[in-house]
Amino acid sequence: MIILRCFLMLLPFCNPLFSAPKIEVRVGSDSDLPKIQEAFFILDQLDIDYELRILSAHRTPHEMMAKAQTLAQEGFSVCIGSAGGSAHLPGMTASETPIPVIALPVKTSYLDGLDSLLSMIQMPPGIPNGAVGINQSRSAALAAAQIAYIGDRDMMQKICKIRNIPYNEHTPEPRVAIVGSKQKDLGVEFEKAMELFQAFNVEPIEYDINEEGFLSQAIASGCSAFYFICDIQNEGIAMCQHLAKSTFIPFVVIPYFESRASVSPEFFHQILSNEAALSMGINQFSNGALYCLQIIGNHNALVRNKFNEYRHDLSDSVKQKNKKLQEEKGQNGTYLKSWVLSK
Repeated sequence: MIILRCFLMLLPFCNPLFSAPKIEVRVGSDSDLPKIQEAFFILDQLDIDYELRILSAHRTPHEMMAKAQTLAQEGFSVCIGSAGGSAHLPGMTASETPIPVIALPVKTSYLDGLDSLLSMIQMPPGIPNGAVGINQSRSAALAAAQIAYIGDRDMMQKICKIRNIPYNEHTPEPRVAIVGSKQKDLGVEFEKAMELFQAFNVEPIEYDINEEGFLSQAIASGCSAFYFICDIQNEGIAMCQHLAKSTFIPFVVIPYFESRASVSPEFFHQILSNEAALSMGINQFSNGALYCLQIIGNHNALVRNKFNEYRHDLSDSVKQKNKKLQEEKGQNGTYLKSWVLSK
């Protein structure tokens, strides 16, 4: 009886494996709420517990960061961060939490939301978020539900009914389906991304994009996310649109440019025209891998702990660089290093 009583006392403070996942929706201003109201309709229709907060990255930075730091402990599995203009809210939230953040850009007065989208999607290495299209609140809500409730048969059937796609029995495992990488030399950055999976004890399984039935194979093998490399210069967008419409597994897109000449951001509109697709920035292979690991970390304590360690090491590396810079200033009397002076 004493053990049972202690367990019941501690239960509210435990990682909420015993309760339904929650989703946080945070906006930078109440003026954005009408623009993303379809997200609330979808979450209400699915009967998903969510909390709506107004938190500005610039006007309430301390509150924004404090709330981000406790999201995992409070039982949230996904955060939808919506903002316009400079749109730093989802990115700053992503820097303070191990749970996946979905970036939802809203349309702005002068640049039609492109400024919001680019501010959200081109994240620095190590701090990913998954971006949906401008004002695509329906996509954000469906993607959040798929991430939070992956493996929940009843909820996934509801989601599939809304999306009008078939549901197949699926038991998520620490595996990720890699699509679009075969027959390509993607270079060192892609290799680093695959090494991340191995370091986190997550199995990456490469599928041939031309192989019939690979979607069903990935579902049957328990893949927890699709990691799709969208070759922008070789008809990758059409395949991206087809695949995103066809699966209920979280769909993470990495736009790939072999050549950096004539890169136009307009392709993002095509990639994100489909519901529930989540895009990284251009050639952000490692960020795509980290985002998949965050998805798995919702249900795998080992992966979540490794992710927290990774973030800690990332922070330490920046601090060490700053320390070295200050030491060089003390020794040389200037911040200008030899490699700067030689230019």
